[in-house]
This record gives sequence, structure tokens and C-alpha cells, in this order.
Amino acid sequence: MAEVVKFSGYISNKKELANLFGESSNDADYIKGAYDKWGKDMPTHIHGMFAYVIEDEGKYFAVRDRFGNESLYYYITDAGKIVFGLTMNEILNSGLYEKELNEEALELFLTYSYLPGKNTFFKNIIKIMPGQALSYENGQLSIKTYWKPEYKGDDSKDIEYYADLVNDTLNNLIDDWKLPGEEYGNFLSGGVDSAYLAALTKPKYTFSTAYDNKDFDESDLAAESAKFIGSEHVRVKITPEDYFGVIPEAMKSMEQPLADASTIAFYLACKGAKKYVNVCYSGEGADELFCGYHAYTRRLVNLDNPDYESAPVENYYIGNTKVMSESEKKDILLNYSGELTPLQLANSLYDFDENTDDITKMWLCDLNVWFEGDIMLNAEKMSKANGLIARTPFLDTRLYDVACQIPSTYKVSKEQSKIVFRKASSRMIPDEVAFRRKLGFAVPARVWMQEEKYLNMIKDKFTSDNAAKFFDINKITAMLDEEHFAKPDNWRKVWCIYVFLVWYEQYFA
Repeated sequence: MAEVVKFSGYISNKKELANLFGESSNDADYIKGAYDKWGKDMPTHIHGMFAYVIEDEGKYFAVRDRFGNESLYYYITDAGKIVFGLTMNEILNSGLYEKELNEEALELFLTYSYLPGKNTFFKNIIKIMPGQALSYENGQLSIKTYWKPEYKGDDSKDIEYYADLVNDTLNNLIDDWKLPGEEYGNFLSGGVDSAYLAALTKPKYTFSTAYDNKDFDESDLAAESAKFIGSEHVRVKITPEDYFGVIPEAMKSMEQPLADASTIAFYLACKGAKKYVNVCYSGEGADELFCGYHAYTRRLVNLDNPDYESAPVENYYIGNTKVMSESEKKDILLNYSGELTPLQLANSLYDFDENTDDITKMWLCDLNVWFEGDIMLNAEKMSKANGLIARTPFLDTRLYDVACQIPSTYKVSKEQSKIVFRKASSRMIPDEVAFRRKLGFAVPARVWMQEEKYLNMIKDKFTSDNAAKFFDINKITAMLDEEHFAKPDNWRKVWCIYVFLVWYEQYFA
């Protein structure tokens, strides 16, 4: 008899499933009912954020949701036994795995600042990718992709039609992401995504991060948004002491290094929100579905520049971040192989046809590479580390089904990103918020890193025995001088090395 042996997440189409299987307060019951009815065809009938493993008379069936909201890992022992984990720590602590570093991951990490793809920093612990279903029977493993992002552009409708469709779709689906009687909050920045989502969910509380350094502080803008939403706004004040103090525990919870500076701030935001609510809504997905990143506008601007040597997107674009080049990594690493380059990995994770435009290629790349490897990992791990449930309604497949039809010209121009999404949001929030320039989740990490106290913390890691296992100590300590820090984005290279060494210390020291 089939049994759901692991489950994590939230099923958003539980009303539909309840009509078939009866109402339940446990989403795992819907998983069991769907398997009994549809067997291995069940993944297409389940929507929301989830990871689950079903055991059926010694056979296993494991599924991860379409966008990677929830993680799922596996390891196969030499004896052929498969071990699953909703976290890597479940496998590490199973008694069946001998911990071993996957050193090849470090090369990719130093370019991406995260690790995309199926491999992890633990050798032979494999990640089931978004939209995949795994079957394991009699020692035989098979993995099927049941869903993947595809562009289905339809320019027969105008932009106002799509703006209305986006807004109508969100208003129709939002209640499916709530539970009766549940008290919840929303993360709120100064931007359009979180304000639009809060206007839809109507939370009692909203939460923003706040800093003494006003160049990075959006909490005043967030407080203004909270006024028209009608929420009680909470500013989670973050000091450099707070920030650097929690990096070890945040990296322990992350399970593998992630050098996005906003990760630590989000960890602290979740800690602050947990004092008020158990559930918090977050705006992940809006940038990815509707082309919200500056890289898209830059591409269009560059193509209009006669002095710009245009290369096909697939020849250079690896996702929304690139920290170190191959030559830079080769210079500082003691063991550099270059066997799998970031571009090779990125190109293996998405596909397109000859009619696909540049922006859509970048959109597909980010959905398959950056989004899963960085954004969703951050949202999941940092919220769970603080006992907080983070829900992401923008990743409802009904909204994706609209977004994938919208031509890229309606999403981004040389002047503005997320055009159609902003128009949709203006149906519910003030124009000055809907059309505000994207600020991002800014964190003063690069400023704090140059203060003597924190620079010395970094130097201690850079000159440690652990660092000497992987890096040319003289080369990486030279990266800490004032002249190096003055160069744009060089702080990110330092941050990548530092975060890796902090993480390594948690798991291998």
C-alpha cells in the first residue's frame, strides 16, 4: 500500500482535490489521494509549493514542484539503497552517508555565487530539479521532467488586455493561498512586487528591513506602502553586528554556500517576522515571470549602441549574476580543472528554438538557473531556519500560464522592466509605487566589509588553515587591500570566498 513518507509545502489547488478525495487539514492526504487515482501521472494534477516522496511496496516516487519552492535530495549507497531528504542534513545524519566535499562545486560557485544544477557541495548527494519526478525500483533510477518553462508568446492581444488578465488572475487565485483563520504577514520593500502582493493578501502585519545607512534603507518607502495597504508595519533593524553575527548559523541552515548578500538580511527579516506570525507572504517570482532585472534593459540598450559588439545571448549569458571569470578562478584556486564552465552548465539547463528573441532566452535562462539556485533556495532555507512559513503566490501556475503568453516587448523596454506587471499592479496600488524604479533588496554589506572590525574577521578566514586547502593565500589576501575594494563589484569576489569559508567551517572543520 502506498504511503507518503516525506512531504513539505503547501498545495494551492486543495479545493479541487478536496472535491475528489474529501477535505483534509493535512496536504499529504491530497498527495496520497492523487497517487491512488493517477499514479505516476499525478504531478500535473498537483499545484503549489511542494516536495514529496511516496513509497509503494519497496518502490519510490519522488516529486519536486515546478519552480523549486521546496528542496528534495537523494543519495544512493554502494549497496543500492536510496536515501531521500527534504534537507541535505537528513542524509548527512542518516548514518548511511560518509561526508565528502564535492570540490568541483567550488569553481562554479565562485562565478555564480551559488551552485546551480543538480549537484551539491556534498559529493553524490543529488538534488531533484524543479519540475522533475524520480522513480526508483529494483535498484533502477529514472527521472522524468513533467514540467518546464516554455515561451508561448501571443502578440494578438494588446498590453492592456494582458495587464487586466494578470490582475484578474491574481485576484482569482489569491484566496487559494490562504487558510481560514490564519494570521499572516507580508514582507514589504519599497518596490512594486511586495506592495502589489500585500494589496492582494491584505495582511495584518508587514515587515521590512531597516539600516542606519540611508543609501540602503527602503523602510520609509515600505512604511508608506503599508499605510495604503492598512497593515501594521514592523521595521526589522539590522546592524553590522547582527549581520556578521548570524552568518555562521545562516550558512549552516542554508546547507551549502550562497553568497547573495541579501540572504543574511532575509534571514534576519524572517527572525523578526516570526515574533509576530507563523506565515509570511513573499514576492518571489514577479521579477522572473515578468522580466524585472536590469540585465534585460541593459541588453536592449546595448543593442541600440552602434559601438556594441553583439554576441548571441547563449554565447555569454549564464543568469543574473557573474562574479569571477575563469582566469580569475584559475589564479586563486590551488586546484582548478575548468572541466565544466558556467556557460556550459547554464546552456544545459534551458532550451529554445531559432525564433526565440534575446529577452526570452534570458528569461528562460534565469528561470532555470538563477531562480532555483539562488532566489528560491534563499526563500526556503532562511524562512524555515526561523520556523517561518514563506508562501509565494506569484508562483501559482495560473499566473505563469498568463506570463508565458506575454510577448517580451510588453515585459521590458530600454527604459523600464516588468511593464505589463506594473500596469496590472496600478489597478490596486498607487502609480508612484507601481512604476517606481527597481531598487532590489539592497544590503550595506560592501560598506560594512571595509570597516576594520569586519575586515579583520574576513582576513582571519582568508589566512586560515581551511583557506590554505583551496586558495593561494597570498592572492586572496591581496584582494582585501583598499585599492581592490575601490573597484566596482570586487567586494562580491571577496564575499564569495568568505561565505564559502564560513560554510566550510560549519560542515567540515
